[in-house]
Amino acid sequence: MRNLSDVLRNKAIDSNQLIQYGFIQKDGKYIFRKNILDDQFEVVVEVQKETMKSKLIDLFGEEEYVLVDVEDAQGEFVGKVRGAYENILNDIIEKCTTANIFKQNQTKEVIEYIRKKYHDELEFLWEKYDDNAIWRNKQNQKWYGALLTVKEDRLGGSSDKTIEVLDLRYQKEEIEKIVDGQKVFPGYHMNKKSWITVKLDDTLKTPEIENLIDNSYHLSVGTKSGETVNNLMQKMLDYLTTIPKGKVVTYKQVAEFLGNKGLARVVGNMLHQNPDGDKYPCYKVLNSKGELAEAFVFGGKNVQKERLENDGINVEDGKVDLKIYQWKMEKY
Repeated sequence: MRNLSDVLRNKAIDSNQLIQYGFIQKDGKYIFRKNILDDQFEVVVEVQKETMKSKLIDLFGEEEYVLVDVEDAQGEFVGKVRGAYENILNDIIEKCTTANIFKQNQTKEVIEYIRKKYHDELEFLWEKYDDNAIWRNKQNQKWYGALLTVKEDRLGGSSDKTIEVLDLRYQKEEIEKIVDGQKVFPGYHMNKKSWITVKLDDTLKTPEIENLIDNSYHLSVGTKSGETVNNLMQKMLDYLTTIPKGKVVTYKQVAEFLGNKGLARVVGNMLHQNPDGDKYPCYKVLNSKGELAEAFVFGGKNVQKERLENDGINVEDGKVDLKIYQWKMEKY
């Protein structure tokens, strides 16, 4: 029986995906069976806790076909059998496991924060360095974060233990002020004039890191105006107060008002930080199809629908007719 531990070194087995794939749960194990090559062979895969083992049964002799695991075994037939067997195993590993490279709790918190807020997943770009990954801004493909595993002494410490760190963009003119060599370090393997590095070991509290992530994300977009994120936020909030009753705008409209139509997704993220939904009526902002937001920050799309209808705006099937209700502001 083949032990697949080496293949799973940086992966976690997803039991829900095992069931969807066709595994049967029995006696604390998940077992999968599949006939291949015109029912000449049966692939058997067993999963128990974090271990996965497999074997190939020759259905004619009803015994394990060990030649697939003998490196010196060659020949057209053996090659064909081995290929079919490997295809099944690779498919299971691809579909029933997830990356499990980063172990620190704070690292996992950061991954989940970015997943929920920006809907971005880690990209593993380097096969040779499979314990390094990046996040990319979908609007322009620019990186705004990198998760790395490094020796602590590479950041100036005395220990050679492996730690997990986060690289983030930061304002060039402010780099010298924030880098202290204790909590914030010069960008590791990045341009030290515009990137910083933080350890993911709770040296900095998670909310502080989340603020740095937001800042890095906004910097990756670029504003074309040189304005800070805080200035953009206030400018957007002020803009919301000028939208007349009975009218709506789109994320793109708000972004264009801020000076860059590419900021539409950033607008969506900033709206989630609206401090006062009554003073700053973010319910009046819709997507380019006039659709309500499932994640409307003050109670979901049902609350958004209710507030729009209170303004005299007709909402049908979760949409507003922009041809009727969209506000065209000529000058602010």
